[in-house]
Amino acid sequence: MSMNDFGGSQIPSFIGSLQNLRYLNLSGACFVGTIPPSLGDLSRMYYLDLNHNHFFQSYKSSITWLSGLSSLKYLHLGGWDLTISATYLLQTVSRIPSILELHLPSCQLSDRPLTLPFLNFTFLSVLDLSNNGFKSTIPDWLFNLRSLVKLDLSNNHFHGEIPDAISNLAFLERLDLSGNSIGGKLSRNLGKLCNLRSMELYDNKISGEIVDYFDSLSECFSNRLETLDLGDNGVMGKLPDALGYIKSLRFLRLSNNSLQRLLPCSIGNLKSLQKILLGDNRMSIIPENLGQLSKLVVLDISKSIWEGILTEAYLMNLSSLKELAISCANQSPNNISLVFNISFDWIPPFKLKYLSIKSCQLGPKFPTWLQNQDELSTLSLINASISDTIPNWFWQMDVKLDMLDLSYNNIGGRVLSSLSFNKHSSVYLLSNHFDGLFPLLSSNITTLYLSINQFLRPILDDIGEAMPLLSTLDISFNSLTRSIPLSIGNLSKLTVFVISNNKLSGQVPLGKFTLLGVYRHVK
Repeated sequence: MSMNDFGGSQIPSFIGSLQNLRYLNLSGACFVGTIPPSLGDLSRMYYLDLNHNHFFQSYKSSITWLSGLSSLKYLHLGGWDLTISATYLLQTVSRIPSILELHLPSCQLSDRPLTLPFLNFTFLSVLDLSNNGFKSTIPDWLFNLRSLVKLDLSNNHFHGEIPDAISNLAFLERLDLSGNSIGGKLSRNLGKLCNLRSMELYDNKISGEIVDYFDSLSECFSNRLETLDLGDNGVMGKLPDALGYIKSLRFLRLSNNSLQRLLPCSIGNLKSLQKILLGDNRMSIIPENLGQLSKLVVLDISKSIWEGILTEAYLMNLSSLKELAISCANQSPNNISLVFNISFDWIPPFKLKYLSIKSCQLGPKFPTWLQNQDELSTLSLINASISDTIPNWFWQMDVKLDMLDLSYNNIGGRVLSSLSFNKHSSVYLLSNHFDGLFPLLSSNITTLYLSINQFLRPILDDIGEAMPLLSTLDISFNSLTRSIPLSIGNLSKLTVFVISNNKLSGQVPLGKFTLLGVYRHVK
């Protein structure tokens, strides 16, 4: 009966009379009220899922009826307000020795201590206590659940360090402690969990170096780790060569930390790697053998202090790549330390959907290797030292863009209107040397920044009909002349209109739109 709309009615109490019922799934069925105690009469039931009824629920529920479900193996009460039962909830569940999976996410359990006077469900393999707001250290009794395969304590307020006793959970395959306040150095004992496939510790307060963890993990000859997420912490130092021994790794996220120096050359050994997210660190050297990762789909090495020369060799075998983001932090146009040295006739082995290069020397010529990138939806080349006119082949590319950003270059010439854009797309061409006629681009564009250029001719009369979805239009710091056309008044979605520092005259034709701000300089 899951994923239906029962219109906010209560769970029918007659279900408790179905004595032979073994399986009951009412998840997402829009029930409200309390959970009927008659469910406790179903002593043969092994599977009960009442998850995701909380959107329409308005009453707090008791769970004393649970003690009657002596055969239960799977229980999911996600989203029910169990505040009044929080004191004895885990004690009640622990009296069901057959239970293997217990899911209690978002159950309003935060005001009670997470304690157990005794432990009876020692065969528990899955425990989900996420998003409850617990305010304590991680309780010791968890590490006596030696059959655990999955443990999810994410989005709470657990603090302190990860206890060394976590190594007791030898069968653990998935560990999620993200979104807490866990601090200290990453425990070497975590590296002893050789069956771990996924470890998510992002958005915590973990600090110090992580060399010991990787060294310990590399000693697991049968290590199976596929997902490692330590993003948004305070990890520092350098990534060790031992990283290259985790050959099962598919997803690696270490973004928004304080990692320094070079990426280890051993990263080229991670042949299964599909996503690398290392943005917002202090690393400086990119190893050439990064280009050996033929299964890599996403490479984000943005916002570090990269230096050196990037050639085709760094990208030559990335045949699966779809998303590429490279940028240098705090680089001014006159102080760029990462230089692209790619030959004029190079043909990339990949077809990108997302490309972002910022504060690197990609120019001075517009990159010809973009010609075969006909799957692009986002193209961002910001402060990329391009001093060129955009070739005609670019405007004629068979793509549909969500965003085009060529800001803070020295690109000149005219902006043509032949590129295609998806609905609600954005274009940023500010701070260049574009000139000529004011461009009428796709009717799907909602955000258009043309400021700090050299557009000379008037705003075209039919802008209101040609670009009806515009919500933000910035044409400031150009040399536009004459009056603002009346059709601007037809832009009913326009909220920001910036026209300062031009040579316009007359009045702003306020029409159907409601502006948050008009910034103008009218002669």
